[in-house]
Amino acid sequence: MAEAVPGAVPFQEAIDYYKQKVDLPTRTWTDLWQGMHARAFVVAGAVEADLVADFHNAVTRAIAEGRTLNDFRKDFDAIVARHGWSYKGNRGWRSAVIYNTNMRMAHSAGRWAQAQRLKARRPYGRYVDAGDHRVRPEHHAWHNTILPLDDPWWRTHWPPNGWGCRCYVQTLSESDLKRYDYEVSESPEVETEIREVNTPAGKRTVEVPKGIDTGFGYNAGEAAFGRGADLIAMERHGPWEALSVPGGNRPDAPGLLDAVKPKASLGARAQGEEGLRKALRDAIGGDEHIFTDPLGGRVSVGHALVDHMLADAKRLDGREAYFPLIPELIETPAEIWAGFAKSTVSGRVSLRRRYVRLFDTGKDHVTGLVADLDGGYWSGMTFFRGDLRSLRNLRTGLRIYTED
Repeated sequence: MAEAVPGAVPFQEAIDYYKQKVDLPTRTWTDLWQGMHARAFVVAGAVEADLVADFHNAVTRAIAEGRTLNDFRKDFDAIVARHGWSYKGNRGWRSAVIYNTNMRMAHSAGRWAQAQRLKARRPYGRYVDAGDHRVRPEHHAWHNTILPLDDPWWRTHWPPNGWGCRCYVQTLSESDLKRYDYEVSESPEVETEIREVNTPAGKRTVEVPKGIDTGFGYNAGEAAFGRGADLIAMERHGPWEALSVPGGNRPDAPGLLDAVKPKASLGARAQGEEGLRKALRDAIGGDEHIFTDPLGGRVSVGHALVDHMLADAKRLDGREAYFPLIPELIETPAEIWAGFAKSTVSGRVSLRRRYVRLFDTGKDHVTGLVADLDGGYWSGMTFFRGDLRSLRNLRTGLRIYTED
C-alpha cells in the first residue's frame, strides 16, 4: 500500500480535526459509518479504552510531527506489545491501513476547513487525481471537475474516495479560472449502487456512490466542521437527523436493567422559571457543575437543561423533581451509549452520549441525560425521566460502557 505523504496542508487544521475526536471502542469497521468517523476515533477490533487511546495519541503525533509510516510502525509495535492486542491481518498491512487512512482523512478535513475559511476569495474546487497508472478509472474521469465549493457533489466526492485514494482538491479563485482557462463544470449527477456488507447483525445492503469505496461516500471535513460559520450558527434552529449504521442501531439486543434505590431523595415540583432554576442549583450545587463519568468524560451540567425545558411546554412535566439524581446518573450510570446526528442545515455531525439508569422510586422510573460533545468536554443538554418504554429510545447506537 502506498504511503500517505505528511505535510500536504498546514497541519493545524488536521491536528484540530483529530483533537476533537473522542475515543470509542469498536468490534468491527461497521460499528461506525461514514460521517460518524469525523467525531470518533476508532480502530476496528480495539475494544479496550487504553488501547484505543494509545493509537489515538500515536496517530495525532504522526500528523503533528509529520512522521512517516516507518515511524508509526514503531509506535504500532510498542502499542501491540504493551496491550497484547491480537489483530486481524499481518503487521505491515494493518499498520499501513491505520496510518494511511487516518492521515488522508486528516488532510482531507484540513483542506475542507481551509477551503471554507477562504471560500469568499476562492469559491471553487478542482478535483485532481494522482496522475499515474494506479489511479482508478472512475477517479480519473473526475479529474479537472471544477465546481463551486457549495455544490452538493462535494458532499460525497471530496477525496479520499477509497482505500489508498491519493486524489485531492485544489481551490480556485475567479482570476485562477481566467489565468488557466478553466471552465466551471456542470454539477455531475451522483449515481449510486447497492452493495452488501458484513455486520455483527449479519449481511446488510448499503447505497454507495458509484466509483467510491464502501464507507467513503462522505466529506470528512463537512462532517467535522460544517459548511461554513454562517450555517453553523443556524444549527440550533434547524433539525438534526439521527445517523445509523448498516447493522442497525440496536446491535447488542440489550437485556433488562436492574432498578436501584437512589442515594438522593426526589425533589418537589417547581413553580415558574425561577423555581426550575433553583431546583437545578440545589441539585448540582450551583449554576454549573462538571461531573466525571466512569470513562473519564467530563460532563458540564448547567442551566441549558432548564432552557431546554422552557423551550417546549410539553417538557414542563415534573422532571425537575428528578434533578437530585443527576450526579449519580452521570457518575454511576448503568450504561453509556454513543449516538450520532447530522445537522441538515450545516452538514456537521454531532456526537452525543446518553447516560441511562433505572431507579427504584416506587414506580421504577428511567432517567436519562443526553450530553453533546462541546469542545473538550460534554455539555448536558437534555434530562428527562420516563417509564420502562423509554429505555428503547435511550439504548440505541453504540454501547460504550456497562457497569459490572
